Amino acid sequence: MTRNHGHHYLGFARTQWRLYGRTGELKPLLYTFRVLATGIHLMRTGLLEADLTRLFAYGPAYLPELVEAKKEAEHAPAPALAASCSAEKDVARLTAELEQAMADSGLPEAATVGADVHDLVVRTRLS
Repeated sequence: MTRNHGHHYLGFARTQWRLYGRTGELKPLLYTFRVLATGIHLMRTGLLEADLTRLFAYGPAYLPELVEAKKEAEHAPAPALAASCSAEKDVARLTAELEQAMADSGLPEAATVGADVHDLVVRTRLS
């Protein structure tokens, strides 16, 4: 894992957020939150965790409610949020957190296992 993996999560989140903007469906909204939380967790811990229910601490307080709503209908419109909640603000906040986590991450900039992977491929092909 490298710090540059964060770019994957930022790009995926942007794509899903745009899809949510076009469709209003719950699934891309949850994907947006999941990939941002996964990226933040990866940058901070070096561990990959993609189960949104294990990443609730990174997201807004209403995230568990959205996950419950998804169990009923994955492609349904996203439920209305309370007046005090703003998915747009929360996505912007999480995006900024991921960008900061990338800057602060102890992960290397680039992969350091190139020679080991090459050796593995060569040994596998020869065996």
